[in-house]
Amino acid sequence: MILFLDFDGVLHPARSMAPGELLFCRLPLLESWLRERPGVDVVISSSWREAHPLDELVSYFAGDLKGRVLGATPIITSDDWAQYDGGPPPLRFGREIEIRRWQHQSAAPWRPWAALDDQPWLFAPFFEFLVTCDGDTGLTTRNLKDVDAVLERQQAR
Repeated sequence: MILFLDFDGVLHPARSMAPGELLFCRLPLLESWLRERPGVDVVISSSWREAHPLDELVSYFAGDLKGRVLGATPIITSDDWAQYDGGPPPLRFGREIEIRRWQHQSAAPWRPWAALDDQPWLFAPFFEFLVTCDGDTGLTTRNLKDVDAVLERQQAR
């Protein structure tokens, strides 16, 4: 199973961080959840991958979990669509497209998966694999229960 992971608004509040809150303040909650689910790996889908090297992004995770970060989704721009007749379409649902590209290029594209993000407009409406966090709060136990439900639905198919 794979968890596509955003950082801002998930691993820490994206907008209004309260005094004393730090970057990655919700990461321990995610790490505890991951430790209870050894079959779940992580792929970073956060925009942080555009400005930070993968080894830096992996370094934020606890040592026992670093090996479960499989990589990051590709960065797709409108220039990537220039090869198609008629010019590039608008990049709607960009994060979903990047996730689908990663899956298509992976060795096991059929693995059950979920995406944790605070920006639902980066995905098609009513996207069944997305669990949306409140960007002002970040990750909660309720979000992780929703991820479990998304993954379980796929395993039941």
